[in-house]
Amino acid sequence: MVAKADVRKFFKAYEEIYNDAIADTADLNDVADMYSAGFVSVTPAAVMVGENGEQLKAIMTKGFEAYRALGSKRMTCVDVSVMPIDQDHCVAEVNWSGDYERKDGSLVTIDFAINYLVEKRDGKLKVFGWISGDEQAEFRKHGLL
Repeated sequence: MVAKADVRKFFKAYEEIYNDAIADTADLNDVADMYSAGFVSVTPAAVMVGENGEQLKAIMTKGFEAYRALGSKRMTCVDVSVMPIDQDHCVAEVNWSGDYERKDGSLVTIDFAINYLVEKRDGKLKVFGWISGDEQAEFRKHGLL
C-alpha cells in the first residue's frame, strides 16, 4: 500500500521544486522526475495526455512562465489526504495555498485543491495525472486576470 506519510513527504518535496520553478531557478529535470512516463491532465478546459520528457518540460516551462506573469510568488502544501486505489496507486488530494501579487502591488492568497493520481514505481512515487478545477476563473475572481 502507498503510505500516507510517503505521499505527504513527496508533496512537500513537490512544493519546494514548484517554488523553485516559480522563481525560475528549478532544474526542469527535477520537475520531470516527479512524473511518470505518461500523464493525463484533466481541467474544465480540456483533457490532455502526454509523455514525460521534452513534451512535459515544454508544458511545465510554459505553465510556470504564465504563473510568474500572473504574479505567483509562493505555493504552500497545506494538507494532503490519500485515497488508496490498490497496492501501488492512490489519489492524493492536495490542498494548496498560493500567494500572488496583483499588478497594483497588492497581495492575495488563493486556497485550492488538486487531485493527483500517484503511483509507486521502482520504489519511488510519481504523479501520472492530475484533476483540477477552473483556476482561470479563480484568477479572474481575485483580480489576477
